[in-house]
Amino acid sequence: MAGIFDLTGKVAIVTGAARGIGQGIAIELARAGADVVVSDIIPEEGTINQIKKLKRKAIYVKTDISKKKEVENLIAETIKNFKKIDILVNNAGIYLAGNVSGLPEETWDKTMNINLKGPFLCSQAALKHMKKGASIINISSVAGIEGSAGGAAYCASKGGIRLFTKALAAEVGSLGIRVNSIHPGLIDTPMTTGFTKDKKALEGMMSKFLIKRVGKPIDIAGPAVFLASDASSYMTGSEIVADGGWIAAL
Repeated sequence: MAGIFDLTGKVAIVTGAARGIGQGIAIELARAGADVVVSDIIPEEGTINQIKKLKRKAIYVKTDISKKKEVENLIAETIKNFKKIDILVNNAGIYLAGNVSGLPEETWDKTMNINLKGPFLCSQAALKHMKKGASIINISSVAGIEGSAGGAAYCASKGGIRLFTKALAAEVGSLGIRVNSIHPGLIDTPMTTGFTKDKKALEGMMSKFLIKRVGKPIDIAGPAVFLASDASSYMTGSEIVADGGWIAAL
């Protein structure tokens, strides 16, 4: 690939890249020319093979991003194999539903540890090896902009990521490192199966969409490639909402 979207020679880490949105992002970063470190707590499901078919290098590093030592190992393995870090995509996340009145403390803590603490730990560790021109991309959610009943923990964590993105952008802007966020709407992944398989609930949600379909991982991978590349070199602390017009229609 040539031009402002070209990522040839770049090294990217994508968390939660075994499947779903993370897998889609990892593959499209490779298609644009990047070598990719695939990180997840579960075994990867073909991501490495698909990247190698694109003639790019890839390794898998099992990582619980809520644990500092495991994050440090992820970064160490990246430097050992690729010598640098140009792109970090903080994608790994979980959704655990529950109303505040009955939400177990453990559910709240687990959500925050993975969705908010994890990106903090990954960013903190990766920044030690990032130079001018590097890009951090945080995957938030429309739930980080608009609250929903039963989603307090998730909404709070994704809202936190939204502002973490802006604060970190302000912190590292003078170093020439950019930090931006993407806010997906309903994307068809294993995490959203409960929504997409419930026909009645899905119809109710889609009635609010301006684009009348459920999103796909590629719909988030495109913006991620853009934010990783020089095409977005004048953007930092910004957010891209990729939700089929959900928020716009509210």
